[in-house]
Amino acid sequence: MDIAALTGTYTYRSFLDVPDPVDDFNRLRFGQLELRLSADPGGALSGFLLFSSGSQPLVMDLTGKASAADPLRFQLTGKGRPATPIADFHYEYDGTVLRRWEAGLGQRTTLAGTVLRAADHGSGASLARAGQTASFLAVRRAA
Repeated sequence: MDIAALTGTYTYRSFLDVPDPVDDFNRLRFGQLELRLSADPGGALSGFLLFSSGSQPLVMDLTGKASAADPLRFQLTGKGRPATPIADFHYEYDGTVLRRWEAGLGQRTTLAGTVLRAADHGSGASLARAGQTASFLAVRRAA
């Protein structure tokens, strides 16, 4: 896959790594966001994750790189925009592009990997400690 083909809009979903079966799939939910990526042929990535939050969406900017290995791999750093309620967000992403089946029907480009909360954010009862990990899938939306 050509690195530039990563450019697009995705539905991003991350899941807590709970090994036991759950009766409510929402118990695994870590996040569901809109991911927009832009990739240049040299491997530089940029974009953002859009948090739907009332009338003023919140944005975490992404920067990173991709390698043209097979399968294509990428790393991203996400940081909340300054002067917003998520300014102290810092996450690291490591992922790959999943296989596209030659005989697959309706398959979309899907990114998969892991995410690490790289820094504490929030305070008091809403403190989210660094070190939390989750798995993610990002499914490309229609062009």
